[in-house]
Amino acid sequence: MTRHRSAVVAKGIIMNKLLKGAIAGAAGVALLLGGAGTFALWNDAAVVSGGTIATGTLAIAKSGTATWTDISPGVANGTTFDPATQKIVPGDKVKLTQKVVLSTTGKNLKASFGFDPASVTTDSALASVLNYNLTATPVVTAGSAAVTANGANTYTITPGSDATTTVDVTFTVEFLDTTGTTGQSVASAADLSKLAFTLAQIRP
Repeated sequence: MTRHRSAVVAKGIIMNKLLKGAIAGAAGVALLLGGAGTFALWNDAAVVSGGTIATGTLAIAKSGTATWTDISPGVANGTTFDPATQKIVPGDKVKLTQKVVLSTTGKNLKASFGFDPASVTTDSALASVLNYNLTATPVVTAGSAAVTANGANTYTITPGSDATTTVDVTFTVEFLDTTGTTGQSVASAADLSKLAFTLAQIRP
């Protein structure tokens, strides 16, 4: 009886050791699988030749020297006007002519061309009787930009195939022939020494 019990106990001890070994082995396998799983997520990459995306251009520069002419009623065509020495009176109209070069490139580029009223300085009384008018005429080539009037003193520029377009710009100053004495006894003046033509991108 004692021998049988000892055999049973010994068998139980052996089974217990085997069970513990199996559990430990299973845990080790699980750890190995878990560790391997962390590094088994595959990935790859392919290089695509996407080229280079370049930006367009938007710039304006004057070309040559501005000239002034007197286009007042009754004055012969081509009469020059010198703002440094000559003065205007009601009914007079004088014109500045200046070439500018517009640099406009870009697939969907459109721009607005005009002048900055703030770049002309004068007193408020004289400003009320002066009229300004701007015109822009492109020197047309096969690839020049389209220049389209878009309201008073404003033009829409649509680029062509050429990177630059030369534009003949005229800016007239008219002293309106109205009643009153504005500027009659006062040394009033309109300062155009910093007259600024502007070019600004617009979106449809």
